[in-house]
Amino acid sequence: FKVSLVIRLTRAGAREALLQDYVKFARAKGLSPFRVVGVHVLKNIMIPIITVVGLEFGSVIAFAVVTESVFSWPGMGKLLIESINLLDRPVVVAYLLVIVSLFIFINLAVDIVYSLVDPRVRLADEDA
Repeated sequence: FKVSLVIRLTRAGAREALLQDYVKFARAKGLSPFRVVGVHVLKNIMIPIITVVGLEFGSVIAFAVVTESVFSWPGMGKLLIESINLLDRPVVVAYLLVIVSLFIFINLAVDIVYSLVDPRVRLADEDA
């Protein structure tokens, strides 16, 4: 997991958001610096951060095969490599189904977190 990527993205987004008018207005209203950064800045930069975290979880799953093969750890990645060498197609298909299901679940979780963080992403109200 690339924590440095998430930190750099957060820093770049925060530096850009701190120059926006809504942050200047929040400071002019007399809000505390913690409230300005916590509510106004972080809330507006969370969408790209959530996207990168979701992609990083996907890459952790994808590269588990390499890690388990290099270190000879028993796991699904090592099972996949052995199944490919033995031409055991049902195991390979089952592995792919599990991995695809995990990717779908991660993308669903990212979309749900989007709707919790940013009200503009939510579905239209039923009254409208």
